[in-house]
Amino acid sequence: MNKEENKKQIEFINKILQKVKNNIIENNLINNNDKIVVAVSGGPDSMCLLDTLYLLKNIIQDEYNIKYELIVAHVNHMIRKESDDEKLYVESYCKKLDIPFFYLKENVSQKAKILKMSEEACGRKIRYDFFEDILKENAANIIATAHNLNDDVETILLNFIRGCGLKGLNGMDFKYKNIIRPLINIAKKDIMEYNVLQNLNPCIDKTNFENKYVRNKIRNLLIPTLENEYNGNIINNVIRMKKILQNDEDFLKKYTKNVLKNSIIDNNINSIKFNFSYILNEHESIKYRVIREIIDMKMNNLDGIENIHVIDILKLLENNIKGKKYIIGNKFTIEIVAKNIAIIY
Repeated sequence: MNKEENKKQIEFINKILQKVKNNIIENNLINNNDKIVVAVSGGPDSMCLLDTLYLLKNIIQDEYNIKYELIVAHVNHMIRKESDDEKLYVESYCKKLDIPFFYLKENVSQKAKILKMSEEACGRKIRYDFFEDILKENAANIIATAHNLNDDVETILLNFIRGCGLKGLNGMDFKYKNIIRPLINIAKKDIMEYNVLQNLNPCIDKTNFENKYVRNKIRNLLIPTLENEYNGNIINNVIRMKKILQNDEDFLKKYTKNVLKNSIIDNNINSIKFNFSYILNEHESIKYRVIREIIDMKMNNLDGIENIHVIDILKLLENNIKGKKYIIGNKFTIEIVAKNIAIIY
């Protein structure tokens, strides 16, 4: 390798590090004394995330007086025979850099059948339950995931196909609750190049190339077709659309929070009591948003909640009959307890 090539490689690595650092600082992703659980599969994305966070530790401390610790969480879903090797690879990297390593081995296929969930949804639940357990056991406060720009575009297209609202077209944020995504604006091709230049030799999950799951079909079939047949700049165009729509979403989110604040009467660990007259006086768009916010406050997620559920809940509130309930399985119940007053538990 000549000096010019070596210089270009160093410049590229520094460019990625600078971009991740800017993402962290500009979006307030990490604060002083944070302890971060990094979700690491051993693939290119998560190895790029872990490597950049490790290399930036001293830089961010020196420049911004922000000190943080890293903990690695790795989950073996027992779906592929290579999984045991991936565990050893991630564990070896962590040992070399003296990063605490936590491991879970769980048969996702088996558990998905028991819970009557898709393997994809079940795998996600197992991972995030594990991450939350590690947070508690280690007094950590943040989960870092390796979602990148391509993942964001896939999510937006997936939401569009399923029939989403404005929020769905906003894709993923840099931060959601206690989850940070420092790579969310970095393209997959740049992540792959970073891996090569840093000699990370990540593990490659061959199931990502199988069109078994909808997301894989979007990645492997839909996006290439859109690029080749309709618009070669589709990735950047989707991201540009996202940025435009985010301004509208930000305004509506603030307005919704204000309505929600006025509606809540009591919020405790078991239930949330609210005055829904404030909600029903709003525009249809805001009604939907506030109901979803209330559900999210109670469940800490909106998994499995669809528009039809929100429509049915609004009908319940509009009828305003004391004692009437709306029940979604073992998720939650909304009950009218007095005129204009409901409780979710």
